Amino acid sequence: MPETDNETAQSDGNGAESTDQRNASILNRRQFVAGATAAAAGSAVVGTVGASGGNGEAKRGDNAGRGCKARNDRATVIAHRGYADTYPENTVGAFEQAARGGSNDAAARRGADWIELDVYPTADGDVAVFHDEQMGGLTDTDGVIYETPSADVFSAEVLESGRTIPTLAESMDAIPPNVGVNIDIKAGSPDVQFGRVADPEAERDAWQWLETVIDVATDSQNELLFSTFWEGALATVQDIAPDVPAAYLLWGSIQEGLDVTDEYETSGINPPMDMISGTPFFDDDAYESIDLVAEAHARDLPVNVWTIDTWYEVEQLLVAGVDGLFLDYAEIVRWGALQR
Repeated sequence: MPETDNETAQSDGNGAESTDQRNASILNRRQFVAGATAAAAGSAVVGTVGASGGNGEAKRGDNAGRGCKARNDRATVIAHRGYADTYPENTVGAFEQAARGGSNDAAARRGADWIELDVYPTADGDVAVFHDEQMGGLTDTDGVIYETPSADVFSAEVLESGRTIPTLAESMDAIPPNVGVNIDIKAGSPDVQFGRVADPEAERDAWQWLETVIDVATDSQNELLFSTFWEGALATVQDIAPDVPAAYLLWGSIQEGLDVTDEYETSGINPPMDMISGTPFFDDDAYESIDLVAEAHARDLPVNVWTIDTWYEVEQLLVAGVDGLFLDYAEIVRWGALQR
């Protein structure tokens, strides 16, 4: 029998509060953990996806401060594409399921504090929530998503799940207002450059569709964080809506990521797991010898790491002091929490 909303809204006996009681937090982690060593496993740390200014006010406008509340979980749990390996990724059904549950890591059902989703434009300029440029790998419809008419995009079935690619508006409507939304911006044109670009303004027309993304997203009551691998997209978001929190997705170079973070005064740092020094996952052959967590925290910025698949990775990253965890499975935070 399917669980009812009432069943998942109650405490599970391990101190997990209901979905209604949970609030995402975009506040500066230092506001609540001042002077503390960040997050040895088993310590109580306020998870944070975006940062506020040093005076305790939201760094990027009114949107950044909505629904803020300290939490006692160990890090922000971010449902990657709506817990992509648990539910049909980037679908309304996945977002609805990911948001259900408590915010205590020991809860039998761990609800997402934040949900991450990906956006592309369709050929008609509508905003679709989907991860891949090519639709054929995940749906029953072939074609490049930004070259495909909206009618075909939004009727494409995802992984034989009975669910279709949703619009951004449908997705935002499905996510409760007390759950934050990290919108990952993908390239809507072959004419934009991945990573850093010499002249972001020269790409401005190719990123014009982000005006619709921002209009739809900011019409919600959810806390928001826009993130992207494309500097042109980051520059466009800040040009259109400077009050909206944004983060650069690191790739290839820690120093480059820090340079972009500083230049654009972003609200968070979102690196891959193998950039976190002091963990068994750090790739010292690929990256500079930089303690990214220390550098981020010196800037009062949270570190939100992607993508974690095992309980062991969770615990090692928490020892290293990270603030947010992009997860495909919610349950992997449970083991370490139960050991407390």
